[in-house]
Amino acid sequence: MKTFSLFAYTFSHFAVDYVCLLTVLDPWGDKADILGGIQNYALFVITYNFLAFGLQMVFGAFCDEHRKFPAGAFGCVLVLVGAMSQINVYDVTLEYAPWLWASVILVGIGNAFFHVGGGIDSLVHSGGKLFRSGVFVSSGAIGVALGIYNAGRAAGGLTVVVPLMLFCAVICFIAHIKNPSEGEASITGAANEKAAVGLVVSLALFSVLIRSFGGTVIPMEWKTAAELGLVSGLAAFAGKFLGGFAADRFGAKTVGTATLLLSLPLLIFGSGNIFVSVAGIILFNMTMPITLGICAEKFPKNPGIAFGLTTAALLLGAVPSFFVILSGKSFLLIPAVLISAACIFFSAENKKSPAEV
Repeated sequence: MKTFSLFAYTFSHFAVDYVCLLTVLDPWGDKADILGGIQNYALFVITYNFLAFGLQMVFGAFCDEHRKFPAGAFGCVLVLVGAMSQINVYDVTLEYAPWLWASVILVGIGNAFFHVGGGIDSLVHSGGKLFRSGVFVSSGAIGVALGIYNAGRAAGGLTVVVPLMLFCAVICFIAHIKNPSEGEASITGAANEKAAVGLVVSLALFSVLIRSFGGTVIPMEWKTAAELGLVSGLAAFAGKFLGGFAADRFGAKTVGTATLLLSLPLLIFGSGNIFVSVAGIILFNMTMPITLGICAEKFPKNPGIAFGLTTAALLLGAVPSFFVILSGKSFLLIPAVLISAACIFFSAENKKSPAEV
């Protein structure tokens, strides 16, 4: 059942992020003026991000104490209800704005619950390895990219969303019942054993934060069409997916530090070349399962909190991009990558885990 639960949460991660982005962005396709313009649009997006990423640590603490609660399935249901609430919006006037707020709040909270459920599953059933967390988290990148692309494009609407989210709720509930997430996070061999717990976790989280900020300034001059946004999403997916496998094979410290440093020249000098830039994006994203693994190894009894801490760091790193235009400031990527790599160098370990996959 470990394989089934990995499939259930990984596929559902794609679906949840896809539906959430579609729900938040779709009403603005041709109704921005009616709904209050760019200011309201930005407020909706910021609210969603703070709910979806900022609440995961809180919900993670709850789920750590209540492991029988089916957080993943519950999150899918909330996302479904939030998406369905937009049925009142399609003949929209300003008086329907409360329905939009309801949908954004519901999908944001649902997203947070789902991530916590899937995150705990990936950490508790890791078998000591990092690859499972990387596989689970990776599919979200495709969901986000596809949701952004399809927003406003009449991509099936509720006729697609309803059966998709019902399916995800069912398989996540089955996974939770058949493969319960009891016990501690089983990650081993990723975190620095010699330094204090607080220092190691702080370095790992700061690496996430500064890398998140760096991700907002990556130059992609080749992304001249909406379809190319899907390419960058696939590259992020590939990096997160492969990062855990590589770290399990060659060591978290080596992979985490080397991939970030190797990504820097590719991202900076390959901004006009899609192939070079995509290679850089893949390398840039390979550290994700490593930093998550470090936090989980240091907080084995609280995998939900460990997962939530990393998503909170992701949110904080992206906050400047909510309020300041960062395009054209790619020079900031250099210190961001170097600092992030240094944090991993001092917080990670290359010790191989004896645990079986």
